[in-house]
Amino acid sequence: MKMTIIVPTDFSENAGFAADYACQLAKEKEHNIHLLHCYTSSSVGENASEETNGTGLLADQKIQELQTQLLRKFPTLHISIECSRGLIIDKLTELSQSGKYAMIVMGASGESQLKSIYYGSTTVAVASKSEVPVVVIPNQPFNFEINHVSLLTNFKAAELDTLKEFQEIIGVPQDLTLIHVFKESQKSENIKDDLDSWAFNIREMGSIEQVNTIAESINKEDIELDSVPEVVSKVISEVNPQIILITPSRKTFFERLFKSSVSKALALELNKPAFFDKI
Repeated sequence: MKMTIIVPTDFSENAGFAADYACQLAKEKEHNIHLLHCYTSSSVGENASEETNGTGLLADQKIQELQTQLLRKFPTLHISIECSRGLIIDKLTELSQSGKYAMIVMGASGESQLKSIYYGSTTVAVASKSEVPVVVIPNQPFNFEINHVSLLTNFKAAELDTLKEFQEIIGVPQDLTLIHVFKESQKSENIKDDLDSWAFNIREMGSIEQVNTIAESINKEDIELDSVPEVVSKVISEVNPQIILITPSRKTFFERLFKSSVSKALALELNKPAFFDKI
């Protein structure tokens, strides 16, 4: 079934990495691409309309050039384009609610990490509000591969839904590594039992060949491993998956993850593509 992927762009190099990844994915899965650029104008006074129109015309030209560039590399794809005046967060939230799009693929940060107009904090906001999954691409080129995927797990039923949705939209990985980070006060034996049970449930789904498990504890005595994001980052570096699945068990839990910097750290200091499930 053909689906359409939204790819927001500010025409930066980082946004280009995300667009290229999205096109690889679309080519592999026979999906369509919808390029989106949003612009704003701080102009005031009698010339505001003229200046805004000029900004819009320049954006139209740039997005057409990007469309042409991508079609040269991916000639079999159907790539539509849209330029819209307004805030990118509002537009992406609106499109995610329309029922016309399957997923958003965007960069971890935009042209300037000092400006949060497009990405950075915007990426986090989009992922926390979107009603379709959001794939966040680090600021470097990546080949689209899903042979080995990692899932951050907290033993919630919604994780199975995320895994199913990932397989429907993106594909079935050969290997899956379940990653769980726990506090020092928790018993590792109990955690191992929970992980083994969760891995069994996933194997019972019957689509993934190999399911591995990793449990790591926060270490308050090590300044580099005394928080969840740091331990997650360490494990991901060791496991080296091709994409990371991050799933909310409920909306409030997902928002709390961002506020406590777990997902924010992954989005802003990302070294692997990440699949943030819809809220």
